Amino acid sequence: MSQLIGVHGIGNQYRGRAQILNKWVPALTDGLHWAIGHPPTNPPDLDLAFYGHLFRSAADPSSKGPTDKQDAAELADLDAEELGELTEAVQEIVRADDLAYADAEIGRDKALLWLPIPIARLTGAVERRFPRASGTMVLRVLRQVRGYLRNPQLKAEVDRIAATAAAGCTVLIGHSLGSVVAYEYLRQHPGQPVKLLLTVGSPLGLRMVRDRLPPGQASVATWVNVRDPNDPVTAAGPLGRWYPGGSDGQADNGLDAHSAERYLSSKAVGRALIDVVPELGQ
Repeated sequence: MSQLIGVHGIGNQYRGRAQILNKWVPALTDGLHWAIGHPPTNPPDLDLAFYGHLFRSAADPSSKGPTDKQDAAELADLDAEELGELTEAVQEIVRADDLAYADAEIGRDKALLWLPIPIARLTGAVERRFPRASGTMVLRVLRQVRGYLRNPQLKAEVDRIAATAAAGCTVLIGHSLGSVVAYEYLRQHPGQPVKLLLTVGSPLGLRMVRDRLPPGQASVATWVNVRDPNDPVTAAGPLGRWYPGGSDGQADNGLDAHSAERYLSSKAVGRALIDVVPELGQ
């Protein structure tokens, strides 16, 4: 049993547990280095709850990874209900003038011509409000979060994988959709010995998520949420206003504001880990 368990976010259906760990372990090591001022003696004892394969399309098993057009293809089959809910979520993230600007740009911006008009509108609004972000990435995050919360079979399997991996761990780290999964694990399993829930790039503050979470709070001694203000997935702001007991910190992830590795290598994440598990800094 590893001391730290990570729960990844979207976009990992063409990767696997080993590939993600090969990025997350060095990133966390660097975050600890920033926090304590010197490299830790040993890398963090991290394992992963991997569920990305549940989102992998059987139609394209040879794909080597996401591209912009693949991102758009994942949004091409939105039905009216999904589109309506994603539109409401984007309206929570952006301003009315961002949507008006995107409406005016449709047909003029050649980069948007390969997107369906409703998706181009939402994508353009997100990218105007958050110039560092990919609008299609944000919509894919929102869609997969919605799918997890709305599809009972999918949610049950993701929750089973998380529960198997996390049982007995000391620290649970969730990125993006993984933060929702980690929160759900702790809500469903009170009494676990988890000392720290560490969420990064989390959409838990968005109304579309809060309205669909079952009642009850996560049972954990310490909850630290780290967000980059330039990350649109975290645009609802600090989580402390909705989730009692949580504290919020900030990171600056540069041009890749939603990146898991950039969050994990931040001083805020390293500090949160050291505060609860001091031996990580030895």
